[in-house]
Amino acid sequence: MTAALLPALLLAASLPAFAYAYVAPGAAPTAARGAIRFALMQQKQQQKTPSSGFRNPFGQAQIPVDQQPVVELQTLRKEPFYDWADTSDTYTSKLGDLYKGTMLFISLPIAYTTYNVLPNELPQIFLAANIGTFGAMLPFVLRLRVGWGFVSERLREKETYFEAQQRGLFARKDKEEIARDKLIYKTQVAPVLRRIDASIFLIAVLLGLSVVSGEVLALSLGEAGPSTLKTFVGQDARDITNRLRADDEFAAREQERARRKMKEDGTGVKPAYCDSRYYRILAGGNAQGGVGCNGQ
Repeated sequence: MTAALLPALLLAASLPAFAYAYVAPGAAPTAARGAIRFALMQQKQQQKTPSSGFRNPFGQAQIPVDQQPVVELQTLRKEPFYDWADTSDTYTSKLGDLYKGTMLFISLPIAYTTYNVLPNELPQIFLAANIGTFGAMLPFVLRLRVGWGFVSERLREKETYFEAQQRGLFARKDKEEIARDKLIYKTQVAPVLRRIDASIFLIAVLLGLSVVSGEVLALSLGEAGPSTLKTFVGQDARDITNRLRADDEFAAREQERARRKMKEDGTGVKPAYCDSRYYRILAGGNAQGGVGCNGQ
């Protein structure tokens, strides 16, 4: 009997664990049957566990990795410009470079199209460019605040919202996860928010001061200030026309303001209506381009 089962036992020993069930099931030793059961249990557990996908051992198991608050923080840092506020020195220097670049290449050229009589209009061109620069920087910094504020809320919440199986779900954090996220918020996110909030306040104050300074300069110069593009229509246009006809001093002052834009060769002066297409057509001449609107 034993001699007859020996070849079968040797064959079973050379087969994988799951093959024991098919080779002499009644004659397998107790230890072999235990090994078979253990191997089958391991095989079933492997079938239940997904073979692909990364699982964060320090996150909430039921939440996808890319929706974990800690992972969202790391992803935010990889987005353009969001890592500027990680350190105080880097953030200050980056904002300074942004101010200088915007001022030099965008704001000053645009302001020069209106205030182009230098050096007489140097304060006006600087203030106008300053207003444009701070006006562009403010929404940029607010965008940084929105991104970091979102991650801040995700870390401070006691329940984590996530989307799975085409549904919006909530998973409650345990005590360890709440303590970990709170520590990350205090040490990494809160300092960044303080820097961004301080920069928003500073930019808003400088923008307000630039606007107020421009208004004060305009009031101080009054009608002696530089002429700017302004189209009068309706009753305003009739009032200006009547004043030019009746007030010689006002007419002379307006003429002098227009001559400030004259070039050295005597060109560059044109009637006020040349800035309006409607009035150029009414003036006629020069193929409906307005008489005297050729800059001579």
